[in-house]
Amino acid sequence: MNKKELIAGVVLAVLVAVLVLVGWLPWANAAGLAGVAGLAWFFRKEELNRWIKAGLLLSLVSLAFRVATYEPEGFAYPLLYSLAGAVGEPARYELSIDFGKGIAGFILLYLLWPKLRANEFVAGRLPSVLLLLLAPALIIGVAIPLLDLHFQPKAIEQIVQFAVVNLLVTCVAEEVFMRFLFQQNLRTAVASLTANRALQECIPLLLVTVIFVAIHSGTGGAAIWLYALAGFLYGLSYALSKNILYPITVHFLVNLIHFSFLTYPY
Repeated sequence: MNKKELIAGVVLAVLVAVLVLVGWLPWANAAGLAGVAGLAWFFRKEELNRWIKAGLLLSLVSLAFRVATYEPEGFAYPLLYSLAGAVGEPARYELSIDFGKGIAGFILLYLLWPKLRANEFVAGRLPSVLLLLLAPALIIGVAIPLLDLHFQPKAIEQIVQFAVVNLLVTCVAEEVFMRFLFQQNLRTAVASLTANRALQECIPLLLVTVIFVAIHSGTGGAAIWLYALAGFLYGLSYALSKNILYPITVHFLVNLIHFSFLTYPY
């Protein structure tokens, strides 16, 4: 562990301790975050036996997902606001700051940002930027008729708060999970079996799209097709660029446009 990582670890420990003390983070998730950091630190070592790396990856995926989703009985993350539902019905949407999920995402972002390998495919800036600009419009354009969304603008202060939480918690965490834990490692596994670059990119992209849909399968119905399209385009932006900032940006823009101007949730 170098000096930079030691300082980052101390800052993280202090932040987590403060959040636990003020009641904004469960003790179990605090312990889980320490485990995520430790597993990620070991997992990134290139010299590890592939079976040890596989075991570390499975443990890291399980623990990171647990930290991101676990809320003990009687605990709730800080609530920023609720969007009212119909009369006599519960709120249709509540914006909370899920510190466990957000911090786990930044831990993985910091420790697992991959180095570009010499033989790794990168499409270049132009295709990546074009996809970044076109993908949100395509996803929203499909979502409106598919989910019967309607114009429902939100207050500017709600949009600003949503944008910050959506970016720093939802989009960073979900895209780091999907790209660094799944897509990048699947690509490495496929690359060990074939030198065909098309297969190295396409197989992980399709598999991670299926994983993305499976994670969101609770929505059911027509939304599954929308998640398939969104998951594919988020993954494609990473496959083309090999830069996590592209899928994070696409994901962020889709969520922000949807929330700001349309029925939310659907």
